[in-house]
Amino acid sequence: MTMVTGNGYGGLEHRASTALVCARRDLPTRHHDKPPEGYVNFLGLVSHEYFHTWNVKRIKPAVFAPYNLHRPNHTRLLWIFEGFTSYYDDLMSLRSGVIDQATYLKQLAKTITAVHAGPGRFKQSLSASSFDAWTKYYKQDENAPNAISSYYAKGSLVALGLDLVIRQRSDERFSLDDVMRAMWHKFGRQFYEGKQEGLAEGAFARLVLDSTGVDIRAELAQWVDGTADVPLQTLLSTQGIELKWVSKEHTPTLGATFKPQGESLAIARVIEGGAAHKAGLSAGDTLIACDGLRIGNSAQALKELLAAYQPGDMVTLTCFRDDVLQSRPLTLASAPAATCELKALTPQADQTP
Repeated sequence: MTMVTGNGYGGLEHRASTALVCARRDLPTRHHDKPPEGYVNFLGLVSHEYFHTWNVKRIKPAVFAPYNLHRPNHTRLLWIFEGFTSYYDDLMSLRSGVIDQATYLKQLAKTITAVHAGPGRFKQSLSASSFDAWTKYYKQDENAPNAISSYYAKGSLVALGLDLVIRQRSDERFSLDDVMRAMWHKFGRQFYEGKQEGLAEGAFARLVLDSTGVDIRAELAQWVDGTADVPLQTLLSTQGIELKWVSKEHTPTLGATFKPQGESLAIARVIEGGAAHKAGLSAGDTLIACDGLRIGNSAQALKELLAAYQPGDMVTLTCFRDDVLQSRPLTLASAPAATCELKALTPQADQTP
């Protein structure tokens, strides 16, 4: 069931159906030969919620079996049940032929870029992110990128990393598919027998070992219980895929995001360690002028002003914090090489992972 809106995105799985929300601009129209770029995201959403038919609605954490609707049900395993689903959604679109390999790699690169843009991934582990879903992930504030990690997005990269580790250490005899099949046989099929049993909190590493012969305890300690990045550059190279980081922006950056506020521009979020953070600017500050020139109420207007400067230049930003006018000297930073690009280098990479 899809509700088409002017600007919406999301879904909620049920056992035999799914409630979706999508933006009108993301759907194909009758008089255009090609669907819009956003249609790939919609297909990924459909695939994601369909995959939940197995992973979450039938295969589930032990604390969800049965689910107590009178209180939050805390588990440290959402990185498996949402993260793995986020990994398989675009992958299933690729395997079914709905998208091609180039499109898949582009979607994967977007996820890698988004995960690496958040300093919070070094503050909160995926197991903690899963456990704190009700109090942190679903109650995000302006500091969220600096404080939390996403068990959806980073969880999908962990799934990719584990898939590649299993393939490499088993000489391609096993993959994450075998783990999912083992979970289905152990937990999912019981649903039809009227039984309710789920994956225990500390049982995943043993399940992987039993189904593939690969010991992933060290990876889980680093990527899930710790805050280390998944070494995707090294792992993807085993499949003939090159990962590189490039800079898409040449204008100096403040290290913040913005939103219009009346005739002015307000700071929506400040990224820890960026130029704005070092200058003492905060979310909610309203920017008025840069070196005495009015900024306006759009991020593009600010970008056009900053285009006259070079990284390392000092500027003075005039802003309001509440009703107090302030002048903040700020040293402009260069835009980091923070955009991930993936490229298939060998014919081997043409094989669907």
